[in-house]
Amino acid sequence: MSIDDQLTSSVRRNILAILIQSGFQITPEALDYLLHLESPLETVESIISSKISSDSPQVLSKEYVETLIENRFIPSQSNDITSDIEQIAVTVEPIDVEDLDSEWHFRIEKNPEEDAVGSEGTIENFLEVFRDRFIKIKKIYMKRIDTQNAVSPSVAKMRKSAFRATTTADGRRTKRPPSQLVLGIIRNKSISNSQNVIIDLEEYREPDPSDSEGTYKWPNESIICVIPSKLEGLKGPQLSEKANALLLDEIICLSGHVDNDERMIADDVLFPDIPTVRQIGRAEKDIHAAFISDLHCGSQEFLEEELDKFIDWLHGRDVDDSDKRMVETTKYLFIAGDLVDGISVYPNQREHLLVSSLYDQYKLIASKLKKLPKRIKIFCIPGNHDACRQALPKPPIPRIFAKPLYDLENVVLLGDPCQLIVEGVNILMTHGDSLDDLVTTLPGASYTEPAQPMKELLRKRHLAPIYGGKTELAPLRRDWMVIDTPPDVVHFGHAHHNAVDNYRGVQIINSGTFQSQTDFMRKQGVVPTPGIVTFLNLRTGAPQLKFFYNLYQ
Repeated sequence: MSIDDQLTSSVRRNILAILIQSGFQITPEALDYLLHLESPLETVESIISSKISSDSPQVLSKEYVETLIENRFIPSQSNDITSDIEQIAVTVEPIDVEDLDSEWHFRIEKNPEEDAVGSEGTIENFLEVFRDRFIKIKKIYMKRIDTQNAVSPSVAKMRKSAFRATTTADGRRTKRPPSQLVLGIIRNKSISNSQNVIIDLEEYREPDPSDSEGTYKWPNESIICVIPSKLEGLKGPQLSEKANALLLDEIICLSGHVDNDERMIADDVLFPDIPTVRQIGRAEKDIHAAFISDLHCGSQEFLEEELDKFIDWLHGRDVDDSDKRMVETTKYLFIAGDLVDGISVYPNQREHLLVSSLYDQYKLIASKLKKLPKRIKIFCIPGNHDACRQALPKPPIPRIFAKPLYDLENVVLLGDPCQLIVEGVNILMTHGDSLDDLVTTLPGASYTEPAQPMKELLRKRHLAPIYGGKTELAPLRRDWMVIDTPPDVVHFGHAHHNAVDNYRGVQIINSGTFQSQTDFMRKQGVVPTPGIVTFLNLRTGAPQLKFFYNLYQ
């Protein structure tokens, strides 16, 4: 094979891999056409971006690809370079804050309001939330070409039984059944003496339409799956990492074969995950959003002076010349819960309160937010210290406790979790209660590095997969914690430790805190990074940290 043929073969494999991972197919004619273009890989990525809104995988024909190129839906590389040069060459003159367009552009996509999160707490209610979880995540798998043929554990066993009677053309019995994809919910997980991960994968069936009572029955049909810890080859370490990251109650797809004991010997773990190629939302102009959380107003350790510095900074006071543009273009503030310290959240908390009235705590934080520039729209959700129920999803903080916040025209109180489209950017915000479960069950997870468990939740497409742990989950008809639509930004709090990272194009932000270390934190091993505010340019997606607290004082 010549060098040119080797290069063509490599490009062909890369194109097919990108398309399969993104849920698309392609005709042989279209593939050959792409291979003869000057930049085939860049063209494929542009095609996928233009088709990302499709609800199901589609076959890309040669005619369709030609139409896209002829109509210039795919920008050429030279145009991109020219555009970048023009942007670099432009000199932006500082503008007055008063001249900034104060119009906000946002749309609320997900918000668990009070009337939508009630439940009778019956067994059927608990089954319903798992039913909804399974259906939603199964839908994610069915949109992917590599997992759309996944079957239930009972079907996998039936195929194994049918295989026992099959023989090869020369009359010999085949040694190993073909590989299968099995989809189910993890009922149990254990580690064998040889360090293999053993999971009990349970299946779910649709309710019987003939059932007049309308009850949902979760059948006991399941399959034992063995995930080898010492698989040979390059996939071995990757498989072990995936297996150790599996959590109880998550919906997962496994690849492998069923042995004579009706056990599945897995060779791969496939998470629902974030698509590798997708269209990422961006604002049309330079607009900044600020992300904070865990203010704990009312605590003796509440950093009121540092919060005031942040507010003054947004007014343009004591601002470096290099930061003026960012200050002037900041139009949104996201607060991911724990606005106040609350009352009796943990033992002997009252001894550490500066403001002992819950109502007065909300009055104080409202007085602080009232001082922010009127051009800034503020989105708040509850945390575990706020006056709200502990079970997820949580409705917005009740008006009876937080009326001063509701009286502020530029403040929007939402539930946890919530999802918004802000200036074209999809932002998912939750307080992050489930981090308490992940740091005790997920290898390598910790409060000091919250981005790592946040990545795992994105990979699992669920914000709180474990049921029965520290994180309480309400039994509802809808599982609000499923990440139906991949966000462009995911914002957590709760860890009291600032972190910024990126996973498959999703900007990860854990916004830290405005509370210094308390005795309770010290006992729990929580080391905060207070007074750090994360800013995000909604046009470029570039994050930037600003420090309003001296960590070494």
